[in-house]
Amino acid sequence: MVKKSLKKFETRAKVILITGASSGIGRSCALVFAKAGGRIALLARNKNALQSVREEILKDGGDAQVFPCDLSQIDSIPQVIKEIKEKMGPIDILINNAGYAVTGLVEDCPIKEYRNNFEVNFYAPVTLVQAVLPDMKKKGGGQIINVSSGVGRRALPGVSAYSCTKFALNGLTESLRLELKKFGIDVIAIFPGRVASQFHERIESYGRLKLKLPPIKMNRSEKVAKMILQASQGKKREATLWGPGAVGYHLNYWFPRLVDKLLLKRFPI
Repeated sequence: MVKKSLKKFETRAKVILITGASSGIGRSCALVFAKAGGRIALLARNKNALQSVREEILKDGGDAQVFPCDLSQIDSIPQVIKEIKEKMGPIDILINNAGYAVTGLVEDCPIKEYRNNFEVNFYAPVTLVQAVLPDMKKKGGGQIINVSSGVGRRALPGVSAYSCTKFALNGLTESLRLELKKFGIDVIAIFPGRVASQFHERIESYGRLKLKLPPIKMNRSEKVAKMILQASQGKKREATLWGPGAVGYHLNYWFPRLVDKLLLKRFPI
């Protein structure tokens, strides 16, 4: 019996909202999806950086609009979605990419910093999803793409706050995938590994632990963006760039105590 192949998800003319679009993975996704014909809604705090990305897209013949927004202020999200709809139309693809990391031993990290990390990394994506779903359901299709992390599968010492936000995002992704299947809406998880970007420079560290991640070869944001585009067009459940994080996740399934020992050697606390 020959299996029917899934129909490719068409990117051209789709309205694509990308959070954290001013740099790193978000910026690269904006450029890659615009080249594929998408109409890009650029969202981040830095208006000037977003304008620079927009100009690059327009210069290449693409279509993009700028929507400055601080995702830690989740009450402002519905208004931003309304503005996007008025200027560009209903959103077809939501790429929840924005995020940052809080590090520190559990006993040293202030509770308010856990809350702040959750506001941007989890509650903002949830709020965005709730805002775009009515139109996606009405059209009978769309995509929600959540950019997660390997530490959302296997936590590291000293990274509990960030890890918790990504574990939560993974849970959201799995629940959504089942809830939205009958509406023809794809829900995709992305695991990009360590990426060469400003993300690591913006890590907020608290207490005695001044976390220095072990040096490894980092993935280029352009490579991650191309993987995300392929995952979108192929309507995949998830996509992962192979690396230490992916190896550790699979190894942890069979030998969790061994992974504990390896992590404690690599991340002395």
